[in-house]
Amino acid sequence: MTEEHKTSEHTVEEHAHGADCGHETVEHGDHVDYLHDGHRHAEHDGHYDEH
Repeated sequence: MTEEHKTSEHTVEEHAHGADCGHETVEHGDHVDYLHDGHRHAEHDGHYDEH
């Protein structure tokens, strides 16, 4: 089984997700993703992967 990952147009420099960013968190394995504009963001190498 494979999961397709797409790079978001949002970069970490434009918006840093964190405890006070205002977005809902979602536990995802060993990290936390953030719901952003209907997408789940996971930080990866200076950008967000969309799950």
